[in-house]
Amino acid sequence: MARPSLSVVAELLKPITWFPPMWAFACGVVASGVALSGQWPLIVVGILLAGPMVCATSQAVNDWFDRHVDAINEPQRPIPSGRMPGRWGLYIAVLWTGLSLLVAAAVASTACTARSAAASRARGG
Repeated sequence: MARPSLSVVAELLKPITWFPPMWAFACGVVASGVALSGQWPLIVVGILLAGPMVCATSQAVNDWFDRHVDAINEPQRPIPSGRMPGRWGLYIAVLWTGLSLLVAAAVASTACTARSAAASRARGG
């Protein structure tokens, strides 16, 4: 089975849709009132998780499950047009979901470790 080109994969993941969730995450970070110093790596990963990971996943999953409707309404999209061959749309959706879950788990683990360390310091331990 042929592989899709990088431009077709990018079209499937719809980078134009990533900005709003990234912006919302950044606004939430600022609105939280938590000091940002020392948190930049976690913040950057969170922004990337919100946009290129989770939002892109939702775009790929949506396009896979809407492929039959899109064949009628939007036949130029990657999956119904055949530019995304075979089940590649599904494979990308599953892969991106898995990557998003791994990144989210790593972020959660890092955040929990940092919170535990801060609580321990606050108790004087």
